[in-house]
Amino acid sequence: MAVRTLGQFSFDRGEISQKYAGNVDTDNYRRSLALCENFIVLPQGMLTRRPGTHFVCEVGDSSKKVSLRAFEYSALDTYIQEWGENYIRFYRDFGQILDGSDEIYEVTTTYTESQIPEIDYEQVSDTLYLAHGEKSPATLTRADHADWTLNASPTFTAKPSEWTGTNWPKKVAQHQQRLCFAATPAKPRKMWLSRTPTTSGPRLLDFTTGSSDDNALIFDIIGTGEMQWLASGRALYLGTTDETRTVSGAGGFYEPITPDSILNRDHANERGAAIKPVRMNNSLFFVSLSRKRLHEFIYAFEDDAFNAPDVTKWSEHIAGPGTDNGIVEIAITRDPVPIIWGCRDDGQLIGMTYDRESGVYAWHRHKIGGTFGGNPWGKVESIASVFMGGRDVLWMVVARTINNETKRYIEYMEPFHDPVDKDDIATARYLDCCIEYNEETPQTTFDGGEYLEGEDVLIFADGVRLASQTMPESGEITLPSERTASQVVIGYNAPALATTLPFDPGSVQGTGRAKEKRTLGAYIDLLNSADLSIGRDVENQNKVTFMTSQTELGSIPSLYTGIKELPINATSDKEAVFTFGADGPLPCNVRAFVLKEKTGQ
Repeated sequence: MAVRTLGQFSFDRGEISQKYAGNVDTDNYRRSLALCENFIVLPQGMLTRRPGTHFVCEVGDSSKKVSLRAFEYSALDTYIQEWGENYIRFYRDFGQILDGSDEIYEVTTTYTESQIPEIDYEQVSDTLYLAHGEKSPATLTRADHADWTLNASPTFTAKPSEWTGTNWPKKVAQHQQRLCFAATPAKPRKMWLSRTPTTSGPRLLDFTTGSSDDNALIFDIIGTGEMQWLASGRALYLGTTDETRTVSGAGGFYEPITPDSILNRDHANERGAAIKPVRMNNSLFFVSLSRKRLHEFIYAFEDDAFNAPDVTKWSEHIAGPGTDNGIVEIAITRDPVPIIWGCRDDGQLIGMTYDRESGVYAWHRHKIGGTFGGNPWGKVESIASVFMGGRDVLWMVVARTINNETKRYIEYMEPFHDPVDKDDIATARYLDCCIEYNEETPQTTFDGGEYLEGEDVLIFADGVRLASQTMPESGEITLPSERTASQVVIGYNAPALATTLPFDPGSVQGTGRAKEKRTLGAYIDLLNSADLSIGRDVENQNKVTFMTSQTELGSIPSLYTGIKELPINATSDKEAVFTFGADGPLPCNVRAFVLKEKTGQ
């Protein structure tokens, strides 16, 4: 028998498919995990716990689904819109906007629950342009925080004659200062581009055609398939059910599109879903028609064309099992960590940490606290991101079963806890659907939690984890043993788990993959952490102690940085797989994982 030390020193490939579990000799394998749940992979390769979610309010009608939309008027005036059946509500500075009478500010619409997810939209300055094939294009214009106007029938100049009845454009984008409408039910490959602006201002609703360069354009995309999405970039990008294309001036990319200069190119035969794409620098990410894959649409100089590689190749399972499960929406947060987010039909949240220059395409999955539809997680039904409070913030609608009723809540993801700031543990936020209290005078009772009536919640008080409680009907939590605290967080537990892929220690005869192995010890390199568990599988986890003989019970734990040695008396097997993680409200940041294995020769 030989004793070997095996290490994993980066996790920057995230969770990969079990189909790659045999590729032990590849670099991707050595940087991957079999499970990455409620952990986020940082671009540097470290694992950090996903921040919790903060409860804002219940949606207008919990019996119906709603969708979120982002609106950024300026760096300081950014909004999230809640689109429900026949209404829109608004959020700013992490709270709901009220009118002058302290009532919820609301705009009335005629869009039904089923129509809302089908609305395409494009923001230009202070106006959101809306497209839905069954209704006339509409505009939603902001005048102030609580002053928005929906115009269901704006005035067009030279409105195309095809637009009538229930035959209207389904897609909208803005490109080269033209408003682009496309794809009516009767003409699914037709496009209408408005006139360019004059010194007097834009002409986004003027579709007067002619031979001048500033005239509107009307043309058909030659080929097959129905248009699924539009986006602006190096050219006007568009995806259909058969292919991915660009439209530009005849001189090439960046050339203005005019009535006498237009070039439409087919670049990739990747089919697209009718899901709005997101952009990160020069890359555009879109969802495949099957809703099982995410593609990166990017220009390749060597090909003088755009390619659309599958960035879920190594994680082909990430969109969920079964033909009825797939990606529903995507959003992107760029700062402080660049992540492309998606929500699935089953309600799990997925994310891909992205750093193209460093080759980081790291997938992770997230189960938001709570239960819904028989699943032990809250169902994320819609997501949107917006710059708010100095960072990009992911907002979400989460459905849960609470007190035998369906509840849909608006929540946003808390900020990352800086793993370098070891003295700031009380600001860590890892509980979901949480409510926070900051009192000048320490208190023993805290109210306002009735939205979680009957649910088991954890309590984080002045940096200390307290025992869980069941939220009473009154919504009032009393700290145990007459304890008082000023800074308190109450919410769902959201355990984080990571499972390693089988290690191959090698042997004198070559590979050691099929050899019996006994784990003698595990070593985990941590950065400012206060919670960790480890075991051979998810069901059998042992807590790692961070307490010393000088640690007082119920005191604020010291954050640990360094290598934790964990003696393990494990049975022999051929896999050498381990699961580690953390739960509750305390930080866990993992930089590396090392095993000491005894294996056959």
